[in-house]
Amino acid sequence: MRPPRLSCLAVSACVSTLASAASLEDRLELLSRPPIGKLLALSPDGHRVAYTTQTATDTQIVMVNVEQPDQRRIITVESAPEGTAAAENRTPVELRFLRWASNTRLVYAPVVREVPLPPITDKQGRTLPNPDGPTVIAPIMATDADGRQRGTLVDARDFQEAPEDARRTLADFLRSPIEMSKRRKDEPVRWRMPRLEVLGFFPRDRDQLIVGTHGAYSLPMRHLVDIRTGHVQAFGEDWPAPPGEPQVYDWHRLKVVGERRDAALPATAWHDADLEKLQRMLAAKFPRRAVEILDWSETRARVLLRVTGGTDPGRVFVYQRTEDVAVEIMRRAPWLTGKPLHETRHFEFAAADGATLSGWLTWPEKAAAPPPLVLVFPPRIPGPAHPAFDPEAQVFADLGFAVARLNPRAIAGARPADEPAPGDAFDRVAVADGRAAIDWLAARPARAIDRGRVAALGRGLGARLAGHAVQLEPAVFRAGVAIGSQEAARSTVLPIADPGAGAAARASAYRRIAEFLQRHVPGPAAAATEAP
Repeated sequence: MRPPRLSCLAVSACVSTLASAASLEDRLELLSRPPIGKLLALSPDGHRVAYTTQTATDTQIVMVNVEQPDQRRIITVESAPEGTAAAENRTPVELRFLRWASNTRLVYAPVVREVPLPPITDKQGRTLPNPDGPTVIAPIMATDADGRQRGTLVDARDFQEAPEDARRTLADFLRSPIEMSKRRKDEPVRWRMPRLEVLGFFPRDRDQLIVGTHGAYSLPMRHLVDIRTGHVQAFGEDWPAPPGEPQVYDWHRLKVVGERRDAALPATAWHDADLEKLQRMLAAKFPRRAVEILDWSETRARVLLRVTGGTDPGRVFVYQRTEDVAVEIMRRAPWLTGKPLHETRHFEFAAADGATLSGWLTWPEKAAAPPPLVLVFPPRIPGPAHPAFDPEAQVFADLGFAVARLNPRAIAGARPADEPAPGDAFDRVAVADGRAAIDWLAARPARAIDRGRVAALGRGLGARLAGHAVQLEPAVFRAGVAIGSQEAARSTVLPIADPGAGAAARASAYRRIAEFLQRHVPGPAAAATEAP
């Protein structure tokens, strides 16, 4: 048994390591900051890129000229009219649409917000929901590439409708909402705002944006909105809404050309032979990286792509096919440039029953030989694969642990019918997969882990699996951390509340986890203390 004094020294050294550099809070803030470029768009001629980024209070759109990528124009997205409560208490807003209408005109739209109207009281004094529905805020905006001619084209209020009983004559139907309100000063006119859906650009005139309305008093309708003037006119065609994820839509050819698949590595099943060939060629140019084709010019002479892998959270390039040149547009986390990051690699192997298991291994930059391991179970099944870059894995690697994040079985192609239903059998299969991953990693000469110092960790379903792993395989899993679990504490399992997004709360939780792991799965600091 290790002397208590040495154990205390190990814990102290561990926590000191975790709190070093500037501070753990600063480290977490940098690692967890949302990456830029959540939405990206390439102009029809391939000469301009637009992408989104966020500050503490604003969402911004950055426009870049591919020929001069250092010259950028930034505009701030306004999601509410000036003077409203939403404008005064501004927070970053998400965009639901970002596309170039032409080579110099960009159209974008924040997510729809609905503000409930005050309830009404009937003649009997009963409180009822307001029949006019919520106030819908759904601006559709546009800007030129030089930042001029910028503003809101239309909003839901421009399409608000009155019920039939409020429009009693043909003249009423021809009047605008403002004219109706002025005409009946002594009689309230009920209105309802529709939801707006951006359907794309009219192929024969890309200055006309097709907008659908639904949810007001009338049936769904289609309209043409001039992206230069905001003028609205009726559109008689039944224009379909472009499919969203996981379908990949070609906005120039107006058809689905692929499907994003939830795989261990970002993957797209292309239905288009040209894009499929391009995907293979780009993958060869960026070996051991995940390459995602995001957008392309009208002729496909230029292609927008994202590359992730290794220690890089991601970079965005424009590939010029004629010149065979990839121009870097931006890094998704430029604040991490020059900061110490630990390498992350994808792994994949066959389990004893023939199932393919996969995941990500983050290796500590200054690893002991061999380092201890934290094995992370998937948070839900079925569920998505773990992302390539994970802030939590970086924190544990700071501590000297290798971190293996195991994907659900189905990610690598197992049929849902091949997986047992949740319960004891399911848990046993999942824990056996974790043990198989440990055996496989321990057998790798170049990156072998210390199989005698392994901890299990998880959230959601993974929290339960972490606890069961310690119970079922105590000789393999020396300790478990169940984040978000409400189970009673056990000596070798730490149930801990999910700290959420705040850096201070997360830092406190990680310090507590670090102390727990060093007591049960001593890392390099403890090993050095015990060395004779």
